[in-house]
Amino acid sequence: MESTMQMWLATLCVALVGLNEVETKDAKGSVPLDIWTWDKIMPHFRVAAVKFDRVFPYGDKHDEYIKVAEAAHTNKDVLIAEVNAADYGEKRNMDLAEKYGVGKDDYPQLKLFIRGNPEPINYTGNWQADEIKRFLKTRGGVWIGLSACIEEFDELARLFMMEEDEGKKRGFLAEAENKVSEMMDETAKKNAKIYIHTMKKTLEKGRNFVNEEIARLDKLATGKLSDVKKQELLYRNNILHSFKDEL
Repeated sequence: MESTMQMWLATLCVALVGLNEVETKDAKGSVPLDIWTWDKIMPHFRVAAVKFDRVFPYGDKHDEYIKVAEAAHTNKDVLIAEVNAADYGEKRNMDLAEKYGVGKDDYPQLKLFIRGNPEPINYTGNWQADEIKRFLKTRGGVWIGLSACIEEFDELARLFMMEEDEGKKRGFLAEAENKVSEMMDETAKKNAKIYIHTMKKTLEKGRNFVNEEIARLDKLATGKLSDVKKQELLYRNNILHSFKDEL
């Protein structure tokens, strides 16, 4: 009996340690905020993404946010932050959560704060890292690279879609082709060629090609695909959205 009890206690201890490790998983690159540090830190950034969540956040959504924080660490224009609140004990950070209308049933909730805007923008999309990064780009105007995207080619895509003159569009295409010819990294070169393909197809079929291609890929993604094919579709879709964002 005593041996059985000891085994049970040992199992319980292991489970509790494991749970604690999950709960305390750090979001490297994300800054924890409270009511005192909020006003010290937030004014220094043009754009801030703040995740309101429970204390010791965990789970798939938190893991995706960690990916965003890691991807954004080199961008000095954007702050990735967290407010972790508890409605028990000292009610840690509940003052901030209540100030911005976040209740415990809303966790996690992501809000985008833009300097000069009186109200934050709520994120209502899927909790996937690339979707959140796209939200920060389209609504906050900050570039955080989506998987397979290349910053200088994203800029060419933006200029290409803004331009109405076909001759100038072809100039951006030529610039992209020149950049690809100078690239040494084969993976980056493969991704860059998707930008070039999109430019050529847009010149051939018109601006609506981007929306139609995204819709086609989204439909394909709902089918039964290998992990490799799913990743390929994701990469192509991410690059296509670099063009769509300017439509």
